[in-house]
Amino acid sequence: MAFIFVAHDTPEPSLYGAMAAILAAQKHLPLAHLPVSWDVALYPDACQHVIGEGQLMTSGLLWTERLNPQSAGKVMDLGELLETYGTQDVIIPLGPMQLIQFTQIARQVRESAFDYELINVERSNQGYAFSRHGMEDESLGCWWRDNYGRWISKNTPPQTRTTIRIALVGAQSDQCSVYPATLAALGDAADALALSLDIVYAAPMALEDHLHEMMENVDGILLPGGAAMCNVSGQISAAHYALNRNIPILGLCLGMQTMTTAIVQKMIGSLQANLAEADPDAEIKTFVPLSNTPAFPVHRLGNHTMLTQPGSKLHEILGETFTVRYNHRFHLEPALKAGLEAYGLRISGTDLTGQIADGIEFPRHPFYLGVQGHPELSSLRIKPHPLLTAFLKAAALKRS
Repeated sequence: MAFIFVAHDTPEPSLYGAMAAILAAQKHLPLAHLPVSWDVALYPDACQHVIGEGQLMTSGLLWTERLNPQSAGKVMDLGELLETYGTQDVIIPLGPMQLIQFTQIARQVRESAFDYELINVERSNQGYAFSRHGMEDESLGCWWRDNYGRWISKNTPPQTRTTIRIALVGAQSDQCSVYPATLAALGDAADALALSLDIVYAAPMALEDHLHEMMENVDGILLPGGAAMCNVSGQISAAHYALNRNIPILGLCLGMQTMTTAIVQKMIGSLQANLAEADPDAEIKTFVPLSNTPAFPVHRLGNHTMLTQPGSKLHEILGETFTVRYNHRFHLEPALKAGLEAYGLRISGTDLTGQIADGIEFPRHPFYLGVQGHPELSSLRIKPHPLLTAFLKAAALKRS
C-alpha cells in the first residue's frame, strides 16, 4: 500500500487535482484529497465545486468527476485519510500551500508505517507531464487543455463544423483558471451537435460601457453562476440585451437570479430591483435568503430533485423530474411570484415542496431559460447535459 502524492505547484484553482485525476484514471485508483486554501479575494470562485453529497471544494476537483468518473468525495485531514485508505493505494493531489507542508505530511505518513511516493507535475511541450526524481515519465503521456479547457493527450483530426458565436458573461481568467466547469460543459454540448464555438468572454464589469460592442453578432448568451456580486449588474445588462433582441440565453444559478431580476425590472419599469445579496438597500429585493423562510436550509448544497411543469420548455428538455446539483443561499422572493407569472414569466421548475423556484422561462422569448442549479457540474464529454445542448441548438437555429 502506498500514498501517491501528485504535486502541482500552480496558483490556478482550475488545475488543482486535474493531473492527479488523470493519474488515478490511468491506474484505476481512488483519489482522495486534503484541506487546501486559496486566496478567495483574488479567486472568488476558487472553491465553488460542489459534490453530489453536498460539500464545497476546490473547483479544479471537477476533473475527478469528469475523468474517472467518481465523486471527488469529502475533504479529509491526513489522520482521517490514513485511517480510511490504510489498506490500499491512493492518489492525493498537492497544491502550493500543501507543498509547503509536505515535509510534515511525509513525516506523519512514515510514522504511521505507510509508504509514499511523490510525483511532480511539470510543464512539457506546451502541456503538462509527470516526473519522478527530476525525470519525466514518458509512459504516462503529456497532457494539455483543449479550446474548452478539457484535458487531452492527443489531437483529434479537425472536422468541418458550423461555427456559432456564444457570449459567456465572465472574465476569461475566471472561466479558464478558476471555475472550469461551464466552459467544459459548453464544449461537451458543442461536440455532440458537431458545432464549433466562437466564445466571447464578456467581462461583466465592462458590459455597462461596452455592451453593444461586446455582444455584437452573438448567437447566444450564457450567464454562469459565481460568488462575485460585482458581476451582477453586468449579467442583468446582458439579460436585458437578450430580451430586447430575442437572443437565446441560459442562466445558471446566479445567472437565473440575474435574468429573473431583468424581468422584474422590465415588469415594474424601474431599475430599482436587485438581488438582496448584491444590493441590501435595493427598493425591491428579487432574491432573498433561504433562511428567511421557515423549514428552508441556510445553504442548499448537493444533488436534489427538480420538478418541472408540464407543457414547459424545461419539461420538454428534462422530463418530469431531474436531479440537479445545487449551491445557493438565496431564492426568488415569494411575494413576487404572482406578479411575475401574470406578466408572463413561468416558474417551470421547483423543489419537491413546490416553494423554491428552481427553473424559470419567458415564453414570449425564443429561449429565455434559467435554472437555480449547476447543470455544468453534471456534464461529461460522452454525455453532455441536455440543458446545454438545448441552449446551443437554439443558438444554432438563430444563426441559420
